[in-house]
Amino acid sequence: MSSAEPQSPNPSSVLEALAGERLLDISRTFGIQVEGGRETKARMAERIGLQLEGRLPTVLRELGRDELRAVCRRHGLDDDSRSRSELQARLLEAAGMDPSKSVPPPPEHHLDQLPQPGQVVQARHRQWLVERVDPGGGHDSARLGLVCLDDDAPGEELEILWDLEVGARVIDPAAEGLDPQGCLDPPGHFGAYLHALKWSAVSAADATRFQAPFRAGIKLMAHQLTPLMKALELPRANLFIADDVGLGKTIEAGLVLQELILRQQAEFVLVACPASICLQWRDEMQRRFGLRFEVMTAKFVAWRRQERGFGVNPWSTHNRFIVSHQLLRRPEYREPLLAHLGPRARKSLLILDEAHVAAPSSRSKYAVDSETTDTIRGLSRRFDNRLFLSATPHNGHSNSFSALLEILDPVRFTRGVPIEGPEELAPIMVRRLKRDLRHLGVERFPRRLLVQLALEHDGGGWTATETRYDSETRAEEVGDTTEIGGAEPFELQLAEKLARYTELCAPPKQGRGRLSFIRLQQRLLSSPEAFCRSLEGHAQAVMERGGPVLRDATTQAKLNLEADPDLHGLDDEAAEAEAALELSKDSERLPTPTEEARGLLSELRAIAEKARRRPDAKVRALLAWIRKHQCPAVGDADGGDRKWTDRRVIIFTEWGDTKRYLVDLLGQAVAHTDRGDERILVFHGGMGDESRDEVQRAFNTPPDEHPVRILIATDAAREGINLQAHCADLFHFDLPWNPARLEQRNGRIDRTLQQAEEVRCHYFIFPQRSEDRVLETLVRKVETVQQELGSLGAVLLRGMEKTLEPGIDESTQEQLALIGQDANTEVVDRELESQRKELAKLEAERSKAARRLEASSRALQVHPESLRGVVEVGLRMAGADGLIEGEPTREGHPTFSMPELDRSWDRTLDSLRPPRGRDERFWEWRQREPRPVTFEPLARLTTDTEQLHLAHPVVKRILDRFLAQGFSAHDLSRVAAVVAPSESVIRVVAYARLSLFGPGAARLHDEIIAVPAPWSGNEAGVEPYKDAATAQRAIETTERLLALDAKPPGKAIQAKIAERAAALYSDLWPALEDEADARAVAAKNGLTQRARREADELRGLLRRQKRAIEKQANIVAQMELFARAETKVDREQQRQLKLDHEHMKARYEAIDAELETEPRAIEELYEVRMTRLSPVGLAVSWPEAMT
Repeated sequence: MSSAEPQSPNPSSVLEALAGERLLDISRTFGIQVEGGRETKARMAERIGLQLEGRLPTVLRELGRDELRAVCRRHGLDDDSRSRSELQARLLEAAGMDPSKSVPPPPEHHLDQLPQPGQVVQARHRQWLVERVDPGGGHDSARLGLVCLDDDAPGEELEILWDLEVGARVIDPAAEGLDPQGCLDPPGHFGAYLHALKWSAVSAADATRFQAPFRAGIKLMAHQLTPLMKALELPRANLFIADDVGLGKTIEAGLVLQELILRQQAEFVLVACPASICLQWRDEMQRRFGLRFEVMTAKFVAWRRQERGFGVNPWSTHNRFIVSHQLLRRPEYREPLLAHLGPRARKSLLILDEAHVAAPSSRSKYAVDSETTDTIRGLSRRFDNRLFLSATPHNGHSNSFSALLEILDPVRFTRGVPIEGPEELAPIMVRRLKRDLRHLGVERFPRRLLVQLALEHDGGGWTATETRYDSETRAEEVGDTTEIGGAEPFELQLAEKLARYTELCAPPKQGRGRLSFIRLQQRLLSSPEAFCRSLEGHAQAVMERGGPVLRDATTQAKLNLEADPDLHGLDDEAAEAEAALELSKDSERLPTPTEEARGLLSELRAIAEKARRRPDAKVRALLAWIRKHQCPAVGDADGGDRKWTDRRVIIFTEWGDTKRYLVDLLGQAVAHTDRGDERILVFHGGMGDESRDEVQRAFNTPPDEHPVRILIATDAAREGINLQAHCADLFHFDLPWNPARLEQRNGRIDRTLQQAEEVRCHYFIFPQRSEDRVLETLVRKVETVQQELGSLGAVLLRGMEKTLEPGIDESTQEQLALIGQDANTEVVDRELESQRKELAKLEAERSKAARRLEASSRALQVHPESLRGVVEVGLRMAGADGLIEGEPTREGHPTFSMPELDRSWDRTLDSLRPPRGRDERFWEWRQREPRPVTFEPLARLTTDTEQLHLAHPVVKRILDRFLAQGFSAHDLSRVAAVVAPSESVIRVVAYARLSLFGPGAARLHDEIIAVPAPWSGNEAGVEPYKDAATAQRAIETTERLLALDAKPPGKAIQAKIAERAAALYSDLWPALEDEADARAVAAKNGLTQRARREADELRGLLRRQKRAIEKQANIVAQMELFARAETKVDREQQRQLKLDHEHMKARYEAIDAELETEPRAIEELYEVRMTRLSPVGLAVSWPEAMT
């Protein structure tokens, strides 16, 4: 090492001690252009330093504590100090400058005491940041624009007249200090207060710190953290969650939503979803995340207008809404929403569930925008953040996929420009299948078995043979054959005669009247009752050209043209009437039947009438299964045990007529069993919110608490409800010809929180009936597709549906085998599925998210025990007793009952009461006892216990009281003392809260700062520890004792501490300021680095988009020319090509302007407008030997 004199500090020599990335940040701070990738670090430091010559004090003020220490070492100076100001002074002195003349002057204090922008004021029992000041003139009072800083109302805006505002004052944190007024807080109270403050701290600079998982009442699975991790790494949370059915997309979206709310990036939230899952979204957000949403309905609008006046915009009456896709398309709901949002709603989030509905779709080669596409596109651009959810995001059309992605993130994607590879999707797409996660061995999902019941007639009666098939292993196991009774094979007779009748009368596959024969075939494959009703309508239309059935159907259909938007889908009766009308009209188009056809039709009617009220073979097989697994006495009034087991089953049918058929026959079969009239529930279309909720709740209640064992459901229940809590068996009584519905049905029980090791999905086939061989192929292929092909499977399922549309005949099976051999499947595989095929990357993402959760847990110290301690303290502060321990949960976790609380807690405790019954009066429901609570995650869906978490209304109320201490609440003195065994030195720890605020008082960074010092116990002042390790040990020891609610010292010692607490805190305040200064600069540097990185990434994205558009625009222009010349291309397709081409040109021209505005907008998000340090409290650990 050279013995030469160290160089005198100057801007260039100072900058040489910094990392290359920090030089880029410094250059941008001072507006100096450098080319980071092309210059060496030394050359960059020299160029920047030359332009900053003579501005050494300004440069030093931009450096963090560790950077100043490095600069001191580089210049041979002592770096042993925790104060930035001391380190700066040493460097300035070494440069021959007077530090006292180089520090910035203190802010001016105006004689009239008028606050200035950036100061903090107290008004109306809250603390506000002054954003603007209008001094007024003459005798006018000054007008102040304020933004709230309090934790329970962040960002709330207020305007006041300063001179007329009673009690308003400027806050000086250094003068606030502490005033214990002669008494100390119990250690447990102070420990709870400290926990509350730490749990509320967030930082936009730290994208690796999770908060949302600790504010969710869920059993967290590792894979559910990946979307949260990716969302926090984006400048705006534009994310597509495309996980498989049943992996918990709603929970994943809820975690992202909760985190954005905590980081003050989501003040207005809109969830758009199918009508059938509006309630599920509302309940999941309320129970799992403590977030109250309003469901937008006609009733809600009427209620708000009655409450606030007819002219009120209902969208302005709350900040979180759920709306169905159906209502969003209606102008009377959409236009007020757009008016409320304005051109761009600041701090807003759109969550679009089943997002594939917004994708352009078409049976042609080029997908065309739909009404929903236009609606969502116009809406989404008004939101800052967007979350899209869909298990099937790609429909096989490249332009459709890119259009959907452009709606999600118009900066990254342009419609019509294909996705080139997985790296384009990686930042914004999360895509996993259950199969992927099972292969990684990181999650436990049940094994799914297909159980086929083959029903054959041997001349004397029916038999059922069970075959189990595991689609993942391809293992097949044939079980025993069981006799199930029944003499006549009505099903086979009807199928044979219908086939002949169709052969005689049906037109070609595309001919008029073909639909009626397809419908008859579908209904025959469902049930004798459904077939009989459709056959009667067809016969009357053909033979009599109209009649009672047709007239009734027409009347019913007219009555149901206007479906109630508050109900979930058409009522089953309405749907059946509509289908009957369609069948009758189609049948009228047929020519007069021949004599043979008339004879066959009469035979069909006679057999169907005979069979319609008798149990068919499928019902007999179902009853045999129920006797074996649920209740031996079902269907046999004289034999077997009438008690029921705990096993539950769901029976799905596509048709309302078949539902009634099942309800009647199964109802008769179970009537004489134990509580037989309570064993069956029905779920159907057109049910209101309360009815749906009541059925779902009953079926998910533990079997020993509710008698229901059988749920008969139409396809209204195939999506939007969770039924897996205590059910692992499902029957497809009929197989829908839309294969996607099979997976939706199976997804009711094959999903997260399913406790069974395997789920069993049963279906029936008749090997002696030709149509069933096709259906057997269909079921196996659907299962394989869903297990292995992901979104590619959705394309294949649509192909299967199209194949089945003309009906089932000899060629159908061969056509099914050919599905998947077209260009669409290659497009999906290349553009979407390729990004999830590398399991190593999926595992790396999962592990990375898990490590971040673990680090966040260590930093926040959120554990069930600590949370329980805070709740206990909060309840006692409210004047109540502590929690009362009760029976453990089914998993063995402790539960607790709430103590008696005063009436002010009624609304808060409503969150703990059992769900209100449909006919239960509100005041009666209010009398019900709150449910027991637990602090451990619940392993299954249950309504008998409530998990308390940081966002639960009960916990939130308690935490809010702690967060208000020293401001709007004064329950605590904020000084505590604990006895420290095995210690020999009295230690004091002073706490303060450092907050950095951005535009609109958005909290960019929050942390609790602690400075410990030894104390002699007399009036002498205190000096903080110099050694960092010693200081950290002192803090950890004190906080551990506070968390354990250790005993306080005697009253005499407490009196001494109370008397000297204010002086002790004042002595340590300069050290707190020094530490806060160092950490604030570090946080600012982190924010600056993130802003630079994200702005640079955005510039790169925009430039790549411009090149891609330039390339694709020529291709689309050629396609447009060919489309004009090709007569077979429909007008809609031509129009869409023209629109996309024009959009590409407009987008290309707009990118140049966005290269200037968009990166700057991102940098402004992280711009620190104010730094604030607030007093928190003082803790003293007193050695036991000195008590």
